[in-house]
Amino acid sequence: MIIMMDILLFIPLFIILGFIIGILASLCGLGGGFLVAPILVIVFNYLGIPNGIKFAIGTSLFVVFINSIVSFIRHMKHYENFNIEWKSIIALGITGLVFSKLSSFLVVNYINTYILKKLFGIFLITIGIYLVKSEENRDNYKFYNGSIVHFIVCGVIAGSLAGLFGIGGGITIIPIMSLFKYPIKRVIKITISVVPLISIGGVITYLTANTQNYIYNVGYVSIPIALITVAPIIYSSKLGLHIHQKISPRYLRIILGIILGGVGLVMIY
Repeated sequence: MIIMMDILLFIPLFIILGFIIGILASLCGLGGGFLVAPILVIVFNYLGIPNGIKFAIGTSLFVVFINSIVSFIRHMKHYENFNIEWKSIIALGITGLVFSKLSSFLVVNYINTYILKKLFGIFLITIGIYLVKSEENRDNYKFYNGSIVHFIVCGVIAGSLAGLFGIGGGITIIPIMSLFKYPIKRVIKITISVVPLISIGGVITYLTANTQNYIYNVGYVSIPIALITVAPIIYSSKLGLHIHQKISPRYLRIILGIILGGVGLVMIY
């Protein structure tokens, strides 16, 4: 088992990581899994942990779950007009929960670590390209109730990727629903509401997985690393609400996109 001293060396990194994803959750409706998972992959590989990518994905999804709950509560308190869209939550959230559970089951029991690492690299490059090229001016789309099919399709994709790669689904829900011509502000509101539901399916699978104790873990979730990463979120998510009105997320997305693309290339090669 990795001794606590090894983990202590990375505490500053985990704190900074938690601080950043807390801001991202409030700014963009993202759980931060797309950033947490690749960094944990690097850390766990450095520590020489067997199946490190599975531990990274499980721990990341646990962090995303807690982060998404904090973000949801923050928005409920901060915005008086934060109305919950039950139709969206039931269709997208329940579908996402089921497929998150299924895909995480495949990762834990069947998918080879080498193949998973390559798939993860391709996924990160794709998300990096999306972040760099995505536009902000999507609020001109006319508001409409939308089709239940849109939410189900989005739930299948978001849930599957959540369980596979340790993300909450926000990074996939936003572009997919934007393609269906939903206003971005409405999409972010929907995302904040459903990410806790989508991520919990995968979290349960990773927590209950049968594995050895390498990093004070329960299943494929390292509890101390997750808690250290989550701790700054309570403050930074509040900070994210304050800066939401003052800066454009455009430059942040470009930087994150470049970083993720680079990490993805490293994983592939």
